[in-house]
Amino acid sequence: MEGSILERYKNILDLVPCGICQVALDDDLTILYANRFYYDIYGYTPQNAEEQGFINVRFILPEEEYPEIHRKVLDYAGAGTTKFQMEFRGKHRTGKVLWLLVQCTYNPDTPEYILCSLMDIGDRKRMEEEIRMSMEENRIAFELTNKQLYIYDIENKRLFQPESAAEEFGLPPVAGYSPYSIVESGVIAEESRQEYIDFYESMIDGDPRGYAVVKKRKKDGTFGWYSAKSAVIYDREGKPCRAVISCENITEQREKELTYQKWSQYFKSQEGKTIGYYEYNLTKDVVEAGDDPPVYLKLLNKYTETVRYIAERFVYEGDRARFYHFFNRDRMLMRYYSGQTDGTIDYLRKREDGSLYWVRATIQLIGDPYNNDVRLFMMTLNIDEEKTESLRLQHKMECDGMTDILNRDTFMTRVTEILEKSSPDMRHALIMLDIDQFKLHNDSYGHQFGDYVIRETAQILKRFLRKNDSCGRIGGDE
Repeated sequence: MEGSILERYKNILDLVPCGICQVALDDDLTILYANRFYYDIYGYTPQNAEEQGFINVRFILPEEEYPEIHRKVLDYAGAGTTKFQMEFRGKHRTGKVLWLLVQCTYNPDTPEYILCSLMDIGDRKRMEEEIRMSMEENRIAFELTNKQLYIYDIENKRLFQPESAAEEFGLPPVAGYSPYSIVESGVIAEESRQEYIDFYESMIDGDPRGYAVVKKRKKDGTFGWYSAKSAVIYDREGKPCRAVISCENITEQREKELTYQKWSQYFKSQEGKTIGYYEYNLTKDVVEAGDDPPVYLKLLNKYTETVRYIAERFVYEGDRARFYHFFNRDRMLMRYYSGQTDGTIDYLRKREDGSLYWVRATIQLIGDPYNNDVRLFMMTLNIDEEKTESLRLQHKMECDGMTDILNRDTFMTRVTEILEKSSPDMRHALIMLDIDQFKLHNDSYGHQFGDYVIRETAQILKRFLRKNDSCGRIGGDE
């Protein structure tokens, strides 16, 4: 009778959509029991796992990472921690690397083993990596130049080109088998082919930075000289996966005129998202050209007057100081003379009805080709949709899913940054809280009630926070 009940429980556990196991606290973390889904995560069945040697946790962990994971498990148990969780990498039967979240329960009355539930968090890790890669691409793009930017998919040897560049050279916007297919198309002049190939193969080899000057043939048959700079992005394993390439036409004799042409092309490519485009003479502090200004700006002839008017009426109060600082005329001139010729600022702008939306102002500082005046070209874009999504993803990464306050890692990072940036005489307060008799109530009324108490407590704490205060969930009810 007892055996049939045990089998019935095992059959039920085999239907649970997460890995469940009982693990001995020995040198290899021997598996005493595991449900079918546990083995399935790693690509095994209960039948063939033992045949393959999959009888302990050591078998499915990277060899170099096992000692640290094993130490942490024993430390938790040694400290009497009844519930803890860890993220680690596991090895699938096919050799693929898995990202897993394990939640463990330890009972001091049975110190020989722990109970664990296991979930595959690969999708979450991939999302985090995509966000990191996107941020890294944007950072590198700003570090390079505001010329034509290409993205090179190193693993698949695909080159993503701006449509204008693809049209100019008669190439598809996405060129596969690059650089070799582009060389075979005849776009690269014969004397530059080897340098062009070497430039891309250096990215494939993982060189962090590259530079090349090549001669290219346009679709109309004319040739021009182009310089290119590359910067490689690596995945978490240190493998080169993408490269950002900045390409500049250096055929023109006057670099200032070329910079102006690039700015104009960029402005045209943003058609539909543009809120306004204006040109100012910073040296003379006057408005010179741009879109037909609204009535309220037509009477303002000076750059400084325009900045002040827009800041006071259309910029969200919380961003106003940053706006003033960024567009300060003296600061703009200092930027230009120190070699900083471009920049962007994202800020919240107010509509007529008082609602807010995200905009991005992009500026280019150019010396006039015919005199020494410094000109500022400014374009304002509506980026509300993409910025809102970016902030949503960032919030999702930084906050605890249950309470919507900072998660442990983000909170610890914030505290560390504050302390590192503080002067020795600066004072801070750190308060650590837990909920009295939480485990008793949680066990008495159920986990749903316990989760409700944690969520409500977090919301109460948030109501008392000041603007620069931080509140995070360290774990459990802490």
